[in-house]
Amino acid sequence: MDAIRSVFAQTYQDWELILIDDGSTDRSLQIAKMAHDPRVRVYSDGENVGLAGRLNQIARLAGGEYLARMDADDIMHPERLARQVEMLESNPAVDVVGAATYTVDAGNNVTGIRSTGPLDPSPTAVLTKRLFVHPSVTGRTRWFLDNPYDASFLGSEDQELWCRTCERSTFAKLAQPLLFYRENSRPPGAYLRHYLRAENYDRKRFGIYGPRLIGRRRTIDLMLRSHLKCAVYCAATALCLQRRIVRQRNSPLGEKELLTACQVLDSVLTMHMPGLEGVWV
Repeated sequence: MDAIRSVFAQTYQDWELILIDDGSTDRSLQIAKMAHDPRVRVYSDGENVGLAGRLNQIARLAGGEYLARMDADDIMHPERLARQVEMLESNPAVDVVGAATYTVDAGNNVTGIRSTGPLDPSPTAVLTKRLFVHPSVTGRTRWFLDNPYDASFLGSEDQELWCRTCERSTFAKLAQPLLFYRENSRPPGAYLRHYLRAENYDRKRFGIYGPRLIGRRRTIDLMLRSHLKCAVYCAATALCLQRRIVRQRNSPLGEKELLTACQVLDSVLTMHMPGLEGVWV
């Protein structure tokens, strides 16, 4: 519900919210249908088709010129839509824009910041590094329709999309953190399975795009590094060090930065939502 709340908290109010139920078994669908606002549209077919298929469905359903995506457990900064729409309108050549993100734990405590460095959209960097924190991106709806996600890259569908399109698309990123990104809350064993599966699909991506983008020798090196990372995560999980490794992806916040982030998050979490007053999850 906090994800929905953060949409209502946007300074940019000309939005439509498309909520897709992917076969949930909790109260998510019930809560989504309680939002009384004509800008909120809820779709449910009772099936579980996966993230990539739903993202493609959302692009087909979207009525606006721009499409901002996020996950159900993330929270948008109040200025996210305004800043990213401004970037796209001021730069007609840009197809997709991402942003830095704060990270939060299961209790909505701000734990750090991620993806603060400058964007490197070169084909080599797109293949070897993580271009965006995926839920932070906003792009032109037409671009997402012309470049659908590939559902065969489970857990790595965003990375595959950037690799497939980087040589004919223009990407950008804002340095301001515009999303509160939910840190992994899975049990260690479940997260390890998720991580190993994603790495497997990353190696598949390297095999397809690597030889052309960086050459065969460097592609083999990427493959070997992926296997090494999997071994490290397996060992860290066995030694109860997994969460420490995951947290190393974040940069710490200074005292003033942390206070600002917490104040912004608190303002979002107290936002009024028509039809959802008094609902707790």
